[in-house]
Amino acid sequence: MTLLGKVFTGLIFVLSVVFFALSIAVNASHISNKTNAENNKKAADKANQEKATLTERLEITKRELAIEQMARRTALASLQTQLSQIAKDLSDKEKELRDLISAHTAIVAAEKTTSETLKASIADNDLLRQQIVSTREDRNQLFRRLVDAKDLFNRLQGDHDRLTERYSDLNSNHNLAMEKLQTLGIKPDTDLGSSPAVNGLVTAVATDGTIEVNLGQDDGIKENVVLDVHRNGNYLGRVKITKVTPNRSLGTILTSYQKGYIQAGDRVDSKLY
Repeated sequence: MTLLGKVFTGLIFVLSVVFFALSIAVNASHISNKTNAENNKKAADKANQEKATLTERLEITKRELAIEQMARRTALASLQTQLSQIAKDLSDKEKELRDLISAHTAIVAAEKTTSETLKASIADNDLLRQQIVSTREDRNQLFRRLVDAKDLFNRLQGDHDRLTERYSDLNSNHNLAMEKLQTLGIKPDTDLGSSPAVNGLVTAVATDGTIEVNLGQDDGIKENVVLDVHRNGNYLGRVKITKVTPNRSLGTILTSYQKGYIQAGDRVDSKLY
């Protein structure tokens, strides 16, 4: 065998070994691929089952989602309606608020004007009250002055009436005295150191010896004048005058001259000088 034959033989042998190894590898690969195919088929079946389950769950979820979307649309529509109503109410409330603010502003302005008017009225009232008090005081003072003037007028009127009456009495007494002086022959310029000749009555007798007679200053009687007392022409004693008024006099019985009991109604006379 030649070298070329040996080379070809050796090459064929090598190639046969290679092909054998490849065959073994391909067989092993085929077996492995078959196992893998079966495993993949099982995995695919399982995946298909899971897919069917997931598909069913997806359909259920879609239906639930559709129902929820419908509910959400309904709720959203209701909320939109409520939102529109709320927006309308808000607009109405804003308008009402603006109206209230305008009314409040007007009320505040009116209250301010009223407050200023009230302050002015209070000031006017205080001034009027002070004027009323002052007027009342002036009126009371005028009334008191009027009352005092009326009292003074009444007193003066009374004094005037009394003085007029007294003047009338004195004028009458003066006329009577002038007639008596003319009867007695006494002139107005005659010195009368003693009491004139008069006669009267005892009007009262006290237990202490004091008597009252109806003769006084108007009759020319003076203090310390001595009058004789008698009853029916009988001499009873003497009385010394101690106090004189215009128409009455008080005196004391002089016991050293007493000749009898002196009583009311006895006559008294003065001595002539």
